[in-house]
Amino acid sequence: MSEIEKNENDSQFLDKRFIDELKTSYLLYSLSVIVSRAIPDVRDGLKPVQRRILYSMSELSLKHNSSFKKSARIVGEVMGKYHPHGDASIYDALVRMAQDFSVRYLLVDGQGNFGSIDRDPAAAMRYTEARMTEVSEYILKDIDKDTVLFADNFDGSLQQPTVLPSRIPNLLMNGASGIAVGMATSIPPHNLNELLEAFNALIDNPEINTRELMEFIKGPDLPTGGTIVDSENFFQMYDTGRGKFTIRSNYDIEDNDKIQAIVVKEIPYTVSKVDIIDQLVSYAVKLKEAKKDSGIKDIRDESDKDGTRLVIEVKRNANINKLLNDILKYTSLQTTFSVQMNVIKDNQPAFMNLKGLMKSFLEHRVDVITKRTNFELEKATKRAHIIDGLIKAVQGIDTVIDIIRESNGPEEALINLQETINVSAEQAKAISEMRLISLSKLEIGKLNDELKDLTEKIKWCNNILENKTALFELIKEELKEVGEKFGDKRRTIISKNESELKTAEEFIEDEDIVIVLTRYGYVKAISSNDYKSQGRGGKGSKGLKISDNDDIKDVILTNRLSKLMMITSAGKAFQLRAYEIELSEKSTKGKHIANYIAMSDGEEIKTIVPIALDGDYEKEIMIFTKNGKVKKTSLKEFENARKTGIRAINLKDEDTVVDAITISEEKEDVLLITKLGMALRFNNTDVRNMGRGATGVNSMKLRTKDEIVNAVKADENKKLIIISENGYGKRTNFKEFRLQNRGGIGIKCVKDIKKIGNIICGMAVSDDDDIIAFTQKGKAIRTPINSINILKRVTQGVITLRLDNDDLAIKAIVVKEKLDIKEEGEE
Repeated sequence: MSEIEKNENDSQFLDKRFIDELKTSYLLYSLSVIVSRAIPDVRDGLKPVQRRILYSMSELSLKHNSSFKKSARIVGEVMGKYHPHGDASIYDALVRMAQDFSVRYLLVDGQGNFGSIDRDPAAAMRYTEARMTEVSEYILKDIDKDTVLFADNFDGSLQQPTVLPSRIPNLLMNGASGIAVGMATSIPPHNLNELLEAFNALIDNPEINTRELMEFIKGPDLPTGGTIVDSENFFQMYDTGRGKFTIRSNYDIEDNDKIQAIVVKEIPYTVSKVDIIDQLVSYAVKLKEAKKDSGIKDIRDESDKDGTRLVIEVKRNANINKLLNDILKYTSLQTTFSVQMNVIKDNQPAFMNLKGLMKSFLEHRVDVITKRTNFELEKATKRAHIIDGLIKAVQGIDTVIDIIRESNGPEEALINLQETINVSAEQAKAISEMRLISLSKLEIGKLNDELKDLTEKIKWCNNILENKTALFELIKEELKEVGEKFGDKRRTIISKNESELKTAEEFIEDEDIVIVLTRYGYVKAISSNDYKSQGRGGKGSKGLKISDNDDIKDVILTNRLSKLMMITSAGKAFQLRAYEIELSEKSTKGKHIANYIAMSDGEEIKTIVPIALDGDYEKEIMIFTKNGKVKKTSLKEFENARKTGIRAINLKDEDTVVDAITISEEKEDVLLITKLGMALRFNNTDVRNMGRGATGVNSMKLRTKDEIVNAVKADENKKLIIISENGYGKRTNFKEFRLQNRGGIGIKCVKDIKKIGNIICGMAVSDDDDIIAFTQKGKAIRTPINSINILKRVTQGVITLRLDNDDLAIKAIVVKEKLDIKEEGEE
């Protein structure tokens, strides 16, 4: 081997050793930060520094009814004995445990300046004083009864607890937050009374599920109050251990002769008033730079010892509701709290849900009570043994005196006592140390009473250790005591489905609109009044500006305040508000759908279902595919659909969704129309309800090259209109389509399909409706329905739209005559 090759090999070996050492060292550092600093223990809910602070305060006898001691004295005790990581980190942790805006149930009683909600820092530790609260005493209760393990401190000179006994569910009660290496935890505080009710339910029914626990735990209860406006997210948060919720400030609107103002009385948890004021000022300045009026006249912080009062004075000519909507949207008056329930369990990081955290606390209580009971049993047994020996001695006191008098020294006396009156070494020693005063009748009675009490105590301890029911009843009794001492009313208001600001719609002018979607994915909203009414057979006007080779794909009529559920080719459902789609002129191109919803590459919108503002979620949706599959699902399954999408149907064999309709009554019939002019009418009850992920069942047997184009609700008070791609149309009575079984081949609905072209749509219409038909080239024509003839089922229809030679009709929609229709030639 050459010298160069040898040097290269040595270099590679050193590089590998360096990388391995770096990985190992970094992993050890990460674990140290996770376990020893940043993440709380699931049992007592404390990080190591918090545990050491409380233990040190206990060692200093700083109980809730004792005198205060300087914080510097406490910090020095903690740092010198247990936590050699610097006084700043210890004092910061001590300060946080004493802040009523940071901790739901205070663990430290502070005296002096411990900071403020405006992020004013605490005074130096030499100026402040502290002691434990009674809550902390319950976290430390029974620590002197061998209930927890102790370990060496950093230099091996002292012992410190690895966990505290904690009669209180501190982790869920006060929450926790921390950032480690590659891991973080964020658990919100909760109301103690609600937690205790849930723990009782979990003890009574270990198989209880998350929803049942949520009957007791209504949601987080934050130190600063406020309102949680999206409680519908709680189930996912509690069931998975990960989620988020939105907190909104609590406010009043004052409107009188003197002032018009928004008065904020509670702000979101972890938010500073100073930050909110800065954001409000920035909001006003930004609008002013854009030459717009924010409507804000003045901002004043009138907070005092009685609570928060942030006054946002509004100009008289301003819309106070719109301003409120905007400041909630653009400032921290409304903010999001992310939840990640990471904890330390069995000395390892673990991700847990609500039930897991509660079970771990109960397991800890079982362990603590078992160890405490064993400690008390051993102590009582030893004492009973001694008392039994003393009673024997008293009963034979003359013999005892003779034995001691005749013995040659103490050691011989102890041996003689054991042999003569049949006592143990411990009993003999106790007898030898017995005072003469114990021979009085009163003292003898006390010994008998003490033995009786000890016997009862031993019996009670054995019952706890042998009977799980008794043990859990004891846990419930201790939890009840905790609730009676520290339980209080909820501070945070819980509401549902209000995270999207409720006042947003009131600033949108409602009107009927046409939503147009192109093949290339461009979408726009157009006022339906922009289309002129023309006679049957008209050539039409330009309905939408489209790019070269682009075609109109879907057109629906709805209103701006409705919701739009979009079903895609991939069988997913997306949902957004109609007003979120930009309202524009029909001559504009619109925006790509990717600006509104998050679809995958190659995914296309196949149908759009409008949902009324007041919600159609009590209805059911039937989804139809090109290859003849149908699936019926409750709209409630899609209530939480967002712009990111959820699964709507499981598609197979390159099938795609072609239509979807909503069903509200069992008696409703569905009429399927195919491309080659076949129709099948069946009752919707022929299709059973299925989950969102189901594939569906066969709706209609299709001939070769045929496919479903539309599904229509058969309404006998309306007519069926059919439009073909060559511009032919007709109206037909629904009664001409007899009811058949689902899955059949159907009956003909047109005549001479080769002449009129493939069917593009079938719709239910009233006599006073209009239709708007769209072509591949982007033309549109609006025609009154009553100008189209009513014909028999097997007829070809009449020319409804005159097309250019290279153009085809591809879509038509129904509009209502109640709209303000412009006549031909009207500007």
